[in-house]
Amino acid sequence: MKEQIIRFLQEEWQNNRGRSMGLLLGAAFGIAVLVFGFWRTVFFIACALLGMCIGRWIERRGTWAGMRADMMESAFMQRLFRRIR
Repeated sequence: MKEQIIRFLQEEWQNNRGRSMGLLLGAAFGIAVLVFGFWRTVFFIACALLGMCIGRWIERRGTWAGMRADMMESAFMQRLFRRIR
């Protein structure tokens, strides 16, 4: 019985990966809402997405030092520091 369930889950993952991922994410979101509440769950997901975006950006730049240098050279940061002085 256990082997049949594992085989079924593997086949579903191979054939319907998007649906399976959606089901897992939806179930995880539902459980998190029940346990922590809606707004805390939304806040956690927003923080996780922000962290993922920052991490992906850093991977493209290579290092933290490269990211910091690019950020400090940006036009926005130049204008910001010009106003502070």
